[in-house]
Amino acid sequence: MRALLTTALSAALFTSACSTAPGVIHGRTVDLHQEASAAGESLDAFVVRIAKQALEASKAARATVCGQIEEDAGVFTVQLKTDGYVSDCGLPKSAQPYLLVNGTATDARENHFSQVNWQRPGYLITPWSVKYQDGANKRPRIVR
Repeated sequence: MRALLTTALSAALFTSACSTAPGVIHGRTVDLHQEASAAGESLDAFVVRIAKQALEASKAARATVCGQIEEDAGVFTVQLKTDGYVSDCGLPKSAQPYLLVNGTATDARENHFSQVNWQRPGYLITPWSVKYQDGANKRPRIVR
């Protein structure tokens, strides 16, 4: 019984030390906010414009933030969300470009796309840069 209590207490302490922001639960998707492009704004310009807000959302959630970019009549929108995990954010399987935001990165070695996300076009926002990759080449370009 004592071992069970010690194990439960240790798990509770470990979980609280690794928790995300209040209201964000690991494994449960939480919609944060939606962004939309201005009329005539290019996709690159839209992503660069919202990068600072997206990084702040990631830092506030203490987790990776992501969203699928949609286009309707020349206007781009993205619903930013998080699953509460620092190293991952569930993106739907689609040919649409995505936005992945790692505001919790602490080292420039984290400034790259993961192997999983090379398979489709998307943007990566970190404290160091905004990058785009086309889903075909493993040569991302810096977006300015």
